[in-house]
Amino acid sequence: MLNNKKGITLIALVVTVVVLIILAGVSINAVLGDNGIIKKANQAASVTKEAEVKEAINRTILEFYLTNDYETLEDFLKAKAEDGSIDCVTKNADGTLTVKKGEYSVTVENKTNFSGGSGSGGSTGGETQTPEITIGEAKVVANSDGTGSAITDAASVYLGNTLYITFSHSITGGTTVVDKTIPYAVTKNGTYTFTVTGTVNGKSYTKNVSVTVNQFKTAKDYVAANVEVTYPDGKVWIPEGFKVADDSASTVQGGVVIEDKDGNQFVWVPVATIADYKRTAYSTNIETEETDTTTNSVKIKHNSDDDYYFTEALPEDEKTSVDTYKGFYIGRYEAGDKESTEAKTLRSSADATKTVTIKANQAPYNLVTRAQAISLAEGFATKQVYKAKTKLVSSYAWDTTIAFIQKVNSDYGSSTPQGNYADTKITYVDITGTSQTKAKPSAVLVPTGQTTPVCNIYDMGGNVWEWTTELCSDINGVYSNRGGTYQGFYAEHPAGLRDRYSDISGDLGFRIALFID
Repeated sequence: MLNNKKGITLIALVVTVVVLIILAGVSINAVLGDNGIIKKANQAASVTKEAEVKEAINRTILEFYLTNDYETLEDFLKAKAEDGSIDCVTKNADGTLTVKKGEYSVTVENKTNFSGGSGSGGSTGGETQTPEITIGEAKVVANSDGTGSAITDAASVYLGNTLYITFSHSITGGTTVVDKTIPYAVTKNGTYTFTVTGTVNGKSYTKNVSVTVNQFKTAKDYVAANVEVTYPDGKVWIPEGFKVADDSASTVQGGVVIEDKDGNQFVWVPVATIADYKRTAYSTNIETEETDTTTNSVKIKHNSDDDYYFTEALPEDEKTSVDTYKGFYIGRYEAGDKESTEAKTLRSSADATKTVTIKANQAPYNLVTRAQAISLAEGFATKQVYKAKTKLVSSYAWDTTIAFIQKVNSDYGSSTPQGNYADTKITYVDITGTSQTKAKPSAVLVPTGQTTPVCNIYDMGGNVWEWTTELCSDINGVYSNRGGTYQGFYAEHPAGLRDRYSDISGDLGFRIALFID
């Protein structure tokens, strides 16, 4: 008998269960999935919270524009961080501010409140940014009015000239001033700092501007024309074809040394006015009140017991040069004999054909007459192809040099042991290059530059007597010689002493002066 009872089959049941599971999964995902209702609800809450926090931050920022107590937004927000209204404020590299409260932050521009308590001027709502001072390109020019092309080459202008720093400056909505006059005159290399102050609506803003000047060069290279160089204590003219020596002093009083391309050296002697270029009596010499009618010069007696005297007219070429350039040069050393030096021997004959040098460690050019000394000195410029003039030292040049030295050593003209005298002990290098120590008393002629210099000048006192162009009224010695000798005592023959001679002597040499044309 057939079974006619109806019911669900196993297959239908399975299908039903599967369908229910699928429907349940869809429902759960809709609620709990990445895009589910709960997730979206949480996101909406977070967005709402972020909006609320950012709105609170913005309200805090808005408050800034309603107060006059803070000039900048940054200052205001720092105060708000301190009272807990916000967590912190950070200034970014681009000048913006990041304001943080909780886990949220807002980045804004730093503003300036221009109300200034009066509400007048500036922009409303605090929307104007901090005024910026604008600086134009800084230039170093040669013109005092600031015009002309910039001098861009370093070490292209000799010290002693003047250059000018110039730049433009402005501020939006206001005016600017500089703490120094622009164009600003400069005479040496260095970094120059200027403070620019801008004023907008009664408020001031500053900006520093630094300009480096490196356009000046010293006369450490041979100059192509006469150049005036400024030192801390005065000015010096460097003649064409010369340079400042490596061992020169850095001040005029210290002794500025120049040298030619052969290494011959001179020292600058400053002369403020032509009245300072004068003859002076030192040591036992006595300057009288009498004037010699022939030379129109003051008579300087040898001493109080002698009736003869020294005179010399002021050479016109010296007067013109010294007056124009405010100084002259004197040989750093006594004149030397090149050939004798190279032969490693001191001079033993009156041969005046030898090459003159003005260097250290030379055989002194002694054994010459005054006339030979004049010729050698005047011919030195020609042989060296100088534009400047060289001469045998006059009494004016000698005495002015002593006066210059006495600003450092007040006794130098009248009594000083700084030289090679019979009664001074010195250690020196002889003409063969051997180190020696001279005992005292002993008379030893030494090479040039072996004693103690003053103002970078050697042997004005001691070693050899030096011819000058001054004259003497003594018929037994009609020419003046200066500076003492290695055969005498320093107290008796100091640097300023005048003596007289007429002939060749082993202890008679000379010194050269140089005058700029």
